[in-house]
Amino acid sequence: MKTKNIHTDFGKEISDVDITNLDKEESAKIIELFEEYSLLIIKNQKITNDEQIKFSKIFGKLEITKPGTLGSNSNVVILTNIDEFGNVVSTSHKQSKNDRANQQWHSDSSFKIVPAQASILSGKKIPSQGGNTDFVSMRNVYENLKEDIKLKVDELKAVHHFAHSRSKIDEKMVSKEEYEKFPPVIQPMVKINPKNKKKALYFGSHTAYVKDLSKNESIGLLNYLLDFATKEKFIYSHEWEENDLLIWDNRAILHRGKSYNPEEPRYLVRTTVEDSFTRAEYLN
Repeated sequence: MKTKNIHTDFGKEISDVDITNLDKEESAKIIELFEEYSLLIIKNQKITNDEQIKFSKIFGKLEITKPGTLGSNSNVVILTNIDEFGNVVSTSHKQSKNDRANQQWHSDSSFKIVPAQASILSGKKIPSQGGNTDFVSMRNVYENLKEDIKLKVDELKAVHHFAHSRSKIDEKMVSKEEYEKFPPVIQPMVKINPKNKKKALYFGSHTAYVKDLSKNESIGLLNYLLDFATKEKFIYSHEWEENDLLIWDNRAILHRGKSYNPEEPRYLVRTTVEDSFTRAEYLN
């Protein structure tokens, strides 16, 4: 197994490995790299969904895909603009709207009572141009904040709500079932990795507001933090190739998809690992 840096502050590309045939030492090394570098890229992994599921379980318990998402009630999320007949959907279709919603900076499943730890994303069909995925290390962002801002966010919590992020695309996008299943939850503004104790800023498009601040203060702080976190120097932009396998730590990574020609087919498969060390609070 070989590795190389992909950004000065985070991320590793791994080569000379087959994730369908790992020994214990290789599995342990991948987990070690994940905890330390937050984003891993493994090239040339032509795998089935079952093989992806098996590999993903080395990180922990997998989420069951939520209602309203392709792959519902399974361990996979299908991220595609292709319908069941093999045709590319129109931009008014919910799959296309989901795609645009994922172009907002976010952390997967931060709106859930049990948020996500790892996301594992496999690129099956890639458009000829565009469609990059951008990543930011929120550990690096936190470390670069002014000391007074660090002290402030250390003590704050925020409300995350699935309906909030989707309303930015279409107010009618969230179904009644989704709305009832995912009420607002309270998450800390700073997460601490349970293994290495490193701190990371934690917020994104699902963040509706910061608790215990006025509306104007909340908006001002979230806008400031987003502007700061998404400076070009903090971003790694991944240009996809077919059979790329990306693994990132939602406790420490903010990410977004980038736009591409909506008439070109795109097909990605994601498995998501629960954060077994964390449980949010429901908003009373």
